[in-house]
Amino acid sequence: MADQEERSRRETRILPAVIGAGVALAIAVGAVAYAAGHYGERTTTVTTQAAGLNTTAASYPKVSPAVAAGAHTFVQFGCVQCHGMQGRGGVDPAVPALTAVGRSLSVAQLTHIINHGLGESANPTQPYMPVWGEVISKTQVSNLVAYIRAGLPPVADAQSVPVPAGQGAAIAGEALYVRYGCINCHGPNGLGGVPNPLSPDKTIPVLSGQGFRQEFNTDAKIAAVIRSGSVIGRAPIVSMPHWGGILSDQQIAELIAYLKTLK
Repeated sequence: MADQEERSRRETRILPAVIGAGVALAIAVGAVAYAAGHYGERTTTVTTQAAGLNTTAASYPKVSPAVAAGAHTFVQFGCVQCHGMQGRGGVDPAVPALTAVGRSLSVAQLTHIINHGLGESANPTQPYMPVWGEVISKTQVSNLVAYIRAGLPPVADAQSVPVPAGQGAAIAGEALYVRYGCINCHGPNGLGGVPNPLSPDKTIPVLSGQGFRQEFNTDAKIAAVIRSGSVIGRAPIVSMPHWGGILSDQQIAELIAYLKTLK
């Protein structure tokens, strides 16, 4: 009788422990299953998002190689800085948008305007269309015309060089020198070399060296020529745009800071 009572007491003590262990095991199994399930959900979400990003990156309209090249030339030569992104205008009242030009002007008319410019202005704050015929090749002109006549569609990676902020005026000016197409005429590091047949020295002026330093020996003189450009406007003389109506005083000061770093 005493033995039976002792066994009963032991079972009473063991049973809660067994039940507790079972509950703990069940909770642990559930937690692992929950974590595994949600880990799988997170992985699926990331994969889905990655696929979505790829879809967005490939959302540009399909264009011909000529139109794509024209879009890049439009950015490279600073056309975008006057006519706006995709030729939408809005930069300066004197510079027209190009979105309707492709439907109103013929290939021959557009080619002539790019090569020979469009008028000239004595007002240095009013931009005008410069002469590009001696700077841009026939192929590049043809691509530009194709891009304009296609309606100036968005093209992947046809983006202007960004201007770094907080890294000093000279660094900003170096980026502006590329962004606004100065490099295409005045060359890397302002070394020049682009032909200008009817000019006295037959080339576009250099922006470095002792000759430049002596002629433009103050910031005011450099700023004045950036603002006013060279008002010639008749091919085959290459003309420099009026940047006074496009560039801010700060941007001009940054360009000057960059030019001062050149040889």
